[in-house]
Amino acid sequence: MKPLTSGDCDGCGICAEVCPMGSIRREDIRTVDGICIKCGACIKKCPKHAKYYEDEGYLYHKTELEEQYTTRAEPEIFF
Repeated sequence: MKPLTSGDCDGCGICAEVCPMGSIRREDIRTVDGICIKCGACIKKCPKHAKYYEDEGYLYHKTELEEQYTTRAEPEIFF
């Protein structure tokens, strides 16, 4: 599963710059050649909201985690 690009993309290349794996080509940001670790950096930083995931399993898991972890947990020390 790799991020998709909608027609709203203006080709600014921010997604290619923020991809920690260098998987998005600057020359053609619609092409994800390398490994996608699903960090979401390209999606979060896109000013046009043109990057997205479509995989139902991923989206379900993402929603499930967002609902389950709504508050920050304080660290605990066990002896």
